[in-house]
Amino acid sequence: MDRDDLIAQVGAVHGRTYEAAERLTEALIAWRPRPGEFTAGELAAHIANTRLMNLATIRGETPRYRGHELPSTAGRDYLLQLLLRTSKKTIAGLVGANLEDPVQTTRGALVPAWRILLNGLIEHEVHHRGQLCEYLSANAVEPPALYGLHAEDLPR
Repeated sequence: MDRDDLIAQVGAVHGRTYEAAERLTEALIAWRPRPGEFTAGELAAHIANTRLMNLATIRGETPRYRGHELPSTAGRDYLLQLLLRTSKKTIAGLVGANLEDPVQTTRGALVPAWRILLNGLIEHEVHHRGQLCEYLSANAVEPPALYGLHAEDLPR
């Protein structure tokens, strides 16, 4: 897999996350499974804002987490725009990044930038998208199929 393939994979991950977020209803934005957990809206904001934090790390810049708090007026449209905006900025920023350069993680270790791409931009987002899909299911909203098929559709 080359750098263009990796960047395309990040874009595909973002697209699947967007598809899940599109299924959020206004009522679900403030829903949380239990006290102390992210609301569905906070979860979407966390996904979006950690993209930018990880991009900064990949580019050798000081990472900054912009938080997951939402403006009181934030609804579904706000979250969808946030996800789109951070995806575009992340992909554009990756195009000019040297993925072989050593970068410092938030824990202080030096690793090649491609590891942050895999762990921060892909694995982290997939983890939280899974949570978002569980939030949808818990509220009787059918989550999107991961790769176009649900388990019931797989050949047996």
